[in-house]
Amino acid sequence: MRPFRVVSAVAIVCLAVGQAYAGDGKGFRLKVDGVEVGINPGDSLDVTLKDGRKVSVELQRSETVTFSGGKFSFDHDGNFAVAKTDLGGGVQQYALITPIGTGLIVQEYKGLNPSSITDFVLQQMVQESLNAGAKMTKETAQRTLADGKVLNGVKAETTTPNDVMDYEIVATGRPDGGVLVATFANKENIPKDGAIIDKLWSSLKVDY
Repeated sequence: MRPFRVVSAVAIVCLAVGQAYAGDGKGFRLKVDGVEVGINPGDSLDVTLKDGRKVSVELQRSETVTFSGGKFSFDHDGNFAVAKTDLGGGVQQYALITPIGTGLIVQEYKGLNPSSITDFVLQQMVQESLNAGAKMTKETAQRTLADGKVLNGVKAETTTPNDVMDYEIVATGRPDGGVLVATFANKENIPKDGAIIDKLWSSLKVDY
C-alpha cells in the first residue's frame, strides 16, 4: 500500500491540463443543437446552428465548485481542478495543487482506518526536505468539521534558510475504511492561497 504519493498527484494535474487544451487549443467542447465548438471560460462567441440561425453563447467559470468523492465532499475555487488517481491497495487519491504549490490531498481508504498512519504520511511528505537539511517541528492536530465530526492527526513546520512549509494531516475512519486529508503550503504563499485551505476545512463533509 502506498498511502501518499504527491509527485504522482502533481504529474496528473499537469497531464489533465495538457489533455484539456489539445486540438484547437480550447479547454472545453460546447455542443449546441448538434453543432460543436471549442470554448474557454470567459469566451463569448456566436454559433451557427444547422438551420442557419446564429445564437450567442458564453462560458463562465463558477466561483465555487463542490467536489464529491465516495465518502466525502468539499468546496474549492472554480479556477482549479481536482485530479484523481488510484494508488492501489484500496486507496483513491484526490489532489488539488495551485500553480505556486499549495496543495490539498484527500485519500479515501478501503479496509484500513487511516487515523493510524497520519505520522507516516507526514514523514513521506517531508523526508526529502529533511534529507536536504530542513528542521522540523510538529504537534498533534485536531479538526472539527461543521457537522461536529472530528479528524485527528498531526501538524508540522519544516524550515530551511529559504523556505518555511506548513503541513497538516488528519484522518477519521473505521476498520473498514476512512478518509485522510493533507494540506501543505509555503508560509509566504498563505496570504494568497490560504483561502483555498480555509474553504476546504469550512466545507468538508466526511461520511465516516
